[in-house]
Amino acid sequence: MLKDSFKFYYKATKLKDMLRQGAVQWNVNRDRLESIAEHTFGCMILAIGLKSELNVNVNLGKVLEMLTIHELEELSIGDVTPLDNIDKQSLKLQARQSVVNMVSNLGLASELVNLTDEFNLGKTEEAKFAKAIDKLECVLEFKKYQDMQQVSLKHLTEPMLKNKILKAYVDSGKYDLADIFFLYHCPAFKDYGIDEKYWFEHLKPLSVNEQNKNLVSQTNLTKK
Repeated sequence: MLKDSFKFYYKATKLKDMLRQGAVQWNVNRDRLESIAEHTFGCMILAIGLKSELNVNVNLGKVLEMLTIHELEELSIGDVTPLDNIDKQSLKLQARQSVVNMVSNLGLASELVNLTDEFNLGKTEEAKFAKAIDKLECVLEFKKYQDMQQVSLKHLTEPMLKNKILKAYVDSGKYDLADIFFLYHCPAFKDYGIDEKYWFEHLKPLSVNEQNKNLVSQTNLTKK
């Protein structure tokens, strides 16, 4: 029934009010923290940009659907981060059932559940690409926070060092926070040419502050 689409809308868009827990845990110093829905938008924009420039044989429409639908799990299990030291796999059955219940009255219910399963299994080209996007968008967001001096390793707390991988990077003394985020998630997207070498030579030097200045300059020229 048509009204079921509106019920689904109201349930799913609760993600607009749920904050990304990585930003909360790292005590990012900004007026308004990113919501899960904003993360989804960022992923979709990134997917469009990367599909345009990378030689990847994927169905972009399917990738965009996957990036949207898989976040519905977080209405049930929350936004789990590596700092939670929780095996997310143990929550998968609960999360999947939550999605099943949410879409059960929609005509596309089975298709939407299948998209969630496909993303979580990560075996198809679309799922691999979507997972890479999901991780990389997080890295780019924290790079933005760091460029704008809203977060750094100064925000590191002792409980965070329970994550052994994070502790090893910090103890090395060679990396800033954005470097660590990139290296931590790099296995997800290195097959697309976005590896450690690309990060330090091209992506890290791409200053968000410089991009913002350029945007302001272009806006002022347009107004004149």
